[in-house]
Amino acid sequence: MWEVDCGAVPVVDAQQRVIGMITDRDICMASHLQGTQLGDASVSTAMARDIKTCSPQDSPATVQALMQQHKIRRVPVVDADRRLIGIVTLADLAYIMGSSQTLGGDGMTWSAVGHTLAAVCEPRGGRYTTRYGNGR
Repeated sequence: MWEVDCGAVPVVDAQQRVIGMITDRDICMASHLQGTQLGDASVSTAMARDIKTCSPQDSPATVQALMQQHKIRRVPVVDADRRLIGIVTLADLAYIMGSSQTLGGDGMTWSAVGHTLAAVCEPRGGRYTTRYGNGR
């Protein structure tokens, strides 16, 4: 992950079906909370298992809504057998919106991407505080 500047990796089984997702933060937190050295930890003890996925036929707006609803930055793209074929990130959606590409009127807007980013960044407690005062 460090060498290729990647913050998250889908975890697949022997048939390439998505069974989890692991982030660099997951690895660090699992090591700390389990009291193990990073080299002694296993992916299975640190990965998220409740994975939201999309299909290649889903529109960017559908994926953006899934990200916003579940407060996630990345969505694995899977085929009908749940085999991994790609991944869509929040950065991908921002790139699409910033490029000259059109989205075919699927309803995704800069405002929607901004709301998704805000939802993903919101702390688990629901409110955040900055050194300048309370947030929303």
